[in-house]
Amino acid sequence: MNRREFIAGASVAGLAAVLPAKAEECKSAYPAGLPKLAPPPQPAKLNLCLQWGGIPTADDVDAKLDFLVENGFQAVETPSGLGWLRDKGLKVAEGAKKRGLLLATACGPSRFDYADKAKNDAEVEKFMPVLEILGEMKSVGLIICPARGKPEVGLKELREDFVTNTGKRLAVKAAECGTSIVLEPLRRGETPFLRQVADGAKMAQEIGKGCTVMGDFWHMRWEEPNFFAAFLAAGPLLTHVHIASLKTRRIPGTDGAADDYVDGFKGLKFIGYRGAVSVEAGFPEVGRNAQNKPIWPNNAQKREILAKMSAMLREQWAKA
Repeated sequence: MNRREFIAGASVAGLAAVLPAKAEECKSAYPAGLPKLAPPPQPAKLNLCLQWGGIPTADDVDAKLDFLVENGFQAVETPSGLGWLRDKGLKVAEGAKKRGLLLATACGPSRFDYADKAKNDAEVEKFMPVLEILGEMKSVGLIICPARGKPEVGLKELREDFVTNTGKRLAVKAAECGTSIVLEPLRRGETPFLRQVADGAKMAQEIGKGCTVMGDFWHMRWEEPNFFAAFLAAGPLLTHVHIASLKTRRIPGTDGAADDYVDGFKGLKFIGYRGAVSVEAGFPEVGRNAQNKPIWPNNAQKREILAKMSAMLREQWAKA
């Protein structure tokens, strides 16, 4: 039994311990009948998305956006670097709107776990102009990771400061600009601080307007009892999803039968999710050379890999 199976089993056992065991007990506990969850206000939609650097074309705005439309993608995820956004952001936003593409989040590194308050303040200030441009672009938001590696302060202190100070200031700014910060749970080894979607949703709730949460299938595969429950815990606060193959973090489908996202897609359908499902993954090798080193796919081969991935994900979405 692996760790994930153990946690899932423990979760079921825990529910069994607190829920009534017999029909008579259920009637006693819920005389008006079991509580019912309301259906989402509108049905979920699978908006497949590529990150800017993963679009297999020349680094040209029109070429990349045209590729997405021509190959059945519905969204694009941009970098978060201020220079890139100033140079290309508004052109990308204009082109995406013209083509009916969803402008998903901007993704880049961040950390707010320094012992030196001035460093944390500098990190906050660094993202203020980024949020202004993302708001002008009408982007979903800026992905934020509160801590990476080993924080320089205690976890309780870090959480309190992020919720009431650093993260709160960014969220307030984001809301003023018409966008959001999007908390990303990571896996152990990457952070000791925020590792489950439910934790991120709770923090977003405490921070308030301008803060949401995302889920990443790769991180969730290591940290969540199951995908369905993770997405259910986030509910309407979920605004972005990353996806990759579940063993090697390559393009979904690379790991064969292991790449089963149906449970997660059920959760997304249950909450009526209509944001992007964005591929954050490397391409698989397509062979080995005479020195037994990997041969990486060219753009034509990448297009074929992405086409197979899209068909597989849409099939699993239909099955969910």
